[in-house]
Amino acid sequence: MFDPHIVAKSPILGEIKNHLRMTFKKLQTFTAILFGALLVTMSCDENSNLPAPVNGASALQGRAGNPGARLTNYTFDGTEGGAITLDVATRWISNYTNQNLGKLTAHFFGRNHLEKMLATDGSMGIRFYYSLDDAGNPIVFATGADGKGNDFVSTYKTHGRNSSVALKVGPSLTSLLTQTDADSTVITTCNRWKDNYIAKNPGGIQAHFLGLEIIKQILSAKGCVGIRCYYAINDSGVQQLLLIGVTIDGQNILPLSTLGGRTEEDGTIGDMNLPCPSFCSGSSS
Repeated sequence: MFDPHIVAKSPILGEIKNHLRMTFKKLQTFTAILFGALLVTMSCDENSNLPAPVNGASALQGRAGNPGARLTNYTFDGTEGGAITLDVATRWISNYTNQNLGKLTAHFFGRNHLEKMLATDGSMGIRFYYSLDDAGNPIVFATGADGKGNDFVSTYKTHGRNSSVALKVGPSLTSLLTQTDADSTVITTCNRWKDNYIAKNPGGIQAHFLGLEIIKQILSAKGCVGIRCYYAINDSGVQQLLLIGVTIDGQNILPLSTLGGRTEEDGTIGDMNLPCPSFCSGSSS
């Protein structure tokens, strides 16, 4: 006899509901990105005096540099961002390294620093900023952001340790990573470094925001001690920042293409972030 209570408790039904939930969230993120891109295009059509893209960046990157394209009224709910496949990530990282031979390719953040940002009251995720120190070296620093997209104001900001390794790197016994790896820098210095980057890349993307759900998913992989952020360029020529979990011996925790579903051994590559412009902080960071 048909029993609706048994059906309601079915694990298969639960998986279907979860799949529909995640699909809806990804659709929300895609819609937000598309809306921001439309605003960028509309704003740039009204301004013909935009700075030229740097280092062969795409037209979209040049448009993104228009301050008029910044959104002033939007919200984050922690579901921003999503996962991409290993094949796509490999291609995008290669796009960057092929154009920047011999240059820094990645930074590492220990999980303790990231979890502290996510645990801050009102945090909806983390915004990662591009910057250049006073010697011209690339730096990525991170800060938590609230539901209105504003960075949390603090005395110090956390920036990643240089960690340039191949995507499919093997274990290392000489350069072990820890959950506390990363550096703190006073906010005035971080702001100067951020200004250095903007001066060198006036038409480029300045930062990327990823919601707490995708970051927690990356950190939940077995043996994960932190996240390595890779510079990348997508197939349209737009700069990206890909987030990948890392083990104590420096290996990236990559997606397992042979698995149909995610397990604790299966890694996640975070992308589909919301860039600044157009999703920038309105607070003084």
